[in-house]
Amino acid sequence: MTAAGHRVEEPAPLFDTHCHLVLLEDQGLLQSALEGAAVAGIEQILSVGLNLEDSRRNQAIAHAHPGVVFSVGWHPHEKAPPDAVELAALDQLLDDPRAVAVGEIGLDRFFRPGYHEVSLDVQLRSLHAMLELAAAHRKPVLIHDRDAHDDVLAVLRTAPDVRGIMHCFTGDSTHAQRCVDAGFAISFSGIVTFASAGAIRAAATQCPAGAFVVETDAPFLAPVPHRGTVNLPERVADTAAAIAALRGVPAAALRADTTSTARRVLGLDASHGRLR
Repeated sequence: MTAAGHRVEEPAPLFDTHCHLVLLEDQGLLQSALEGAAVAGIEQILSVGLNLEDSRRNQAIAHAHPGVVFSVGWHPHEKAPPDAVELAALDQLLDDPRAVAVGEIGLDRFFRPGYHEVSLDVQLRSLHAMLELAAAHRKPVLIHDRDAHDDVLAVLRTAPDVRGIMHCFTGDSTHAQRCVDAGFAISFSGIVTFASAGAIRAAATQCPAGAFVVETDAPFLAPVPHRGTVNLPERVADTAAAIAALRGVPAAALRADTTSTARRVLGLDASHGRLR
């Protein structure tokens, strides 16, 4: 209630399904980012692991902040697959009740000096190892797919019991439907607001309700009108609003629908808390 006795409308709940809180912590932005997210109605954040050390740091953040959960990952830019000791440690991390997914894992064919030069063979061995962990723990996966749509789906067909989220979707409507048909949710990032992203906007318009979620990938990929700045979890609200406008539905309805989908795919319940 305001001082005049008028009820203030609370924003509909929202879930940032892919955020790198460790990288924000490295920039001294963790606490302000979480506070800003709570004000914007973001109730839960999935902070995503990139390797063993990063996953452990995400674990510490998740245990320190209600509403934050984490994933255990091995990014395709890692120069070698996890060895036996690393796999055992990753396996142990997945026993943590706040570890809700395996990721970020996947394939990246965008080979560029200064971006990454990890061979596809190494990436494939890493991906298969992490899919085995996901299957053993019955955890969903967060899939990184850059310029590797067919390769990723081919590998995922070898793990028929594993489902999850196609992180930072960059395909078209046809590929989105292929992913949905394979049992995966689509995750739209701030890219959907970029002028050059016509195919991704079309996919966001046509993807079935209940089959997609939203994310920031913070500190990367800030949506318009924040493009070029450090991205923050609160800006998942801008991405949700943009998709709602594309689909011609109320923003509150889209926020509620994507939040429900995220919690279903990730197996979350009230025990994981809310940001405050």
